[in-house]
Amino acid sequence: MTPLGDPRRARIAGGLGLLVLLAIAGGVALMVARDPDHRVARARDALDAHDLAAAEAEYRRALALDPAHLGALEGLGWTYLLAGQRAAARSSFERCVDLDDRAPGCLRGLAAVAMAEGDMARARQLLRRGMEVAPDDPGIQSSMGLLELASGEVDSAASRYESLVARFPDRAEYAVGLVEARLQQGRLDEALALVDEALAQEGTPRRYVATLHLLRARVLVASVAGRVDPERCAETAPPLLAWLDSAEESVAASQATGVAMPQVAVVRRSVGRARGLIEDACPGGTAEAVPRTGTAPSGPDRK
Repeated sequence: MTPLGDPRRARIAGGLGLLVLLAIAGGVALMVARDPDHRVARARDALDAHDLAAAEAEYRRALALDPAHLGALEGLGWTYLLAGQRAAARSSFERCVDLDDRAPGCLRGLAAVAMAEGDMARARQLLRRGMEVAPDDPGIQSSMGLLELASGEVDSAASRYESLVARFPDRAEYAVGLVEARLQQGRLDEALALVDEALAQEGTPRRYVATLHLLRARVLVASVAGRVDPERCAETAPPLLAWLDSAEESVAASQATGVAMPQVAVVRRSVGRARGLIEDACPGGTAEAVPRTGTAPSGPDRK
């Protein structure tokens, strides 16, 4: 028998081949495990799923591999901010800016901390710095729009978010700001259409899905205000109560995401107050005629 046909040698050769493949696979796995960019990508996936503990762990692993990794420092800052740990968030963002004072994501993060603490002047200063170094950065633009909404500069914010939604039609998070602007402008039909379109998109980070559901509930509550006619209860009350049924379902959908939204209790109370006003104006069982469809009827905007 030739050596090539020796079964024992064939087994040895096969075993060596398998060992080589396993060694290569193990080497690749080790390289991936030691790659901070890979850790940051895993952390971002966890953050999008609102798994804050997993996101923090992966960002920390990335920083253990590369203490100056700007993406990891920025991501860790946002993770802490979402968890309500402002001091830790500030520390991470400041460390990032110390390494690169032109990092727009970290300037934006510091601005978000300032806004959370009510320091709008500081937030505006930081965002202006961010706009100087990265005028087209969508995150900077979105945060400036949020600041403008909080400061009553609604039309300016609306214009900013219109541009973002046009640039990134598949990014539902930018629709959040435009829906809020339309709500504050009283353009409620547009707000409802925008929020429903955004909720239909796939792959949206869970925290934005939760926010969009609450926004939808707020739009519906605003849509019923002052629209019941006590002289025409049978005609006007049932559709308004249907809107409020849909608003309640949106609040429940927000909670079902698992993201703790501090506004949930406030929005739920606003739904209850709106329902009470309608039922006070039209007592006598009008609610019994309301179908629970989960879909809000269309209605005219309230200017």
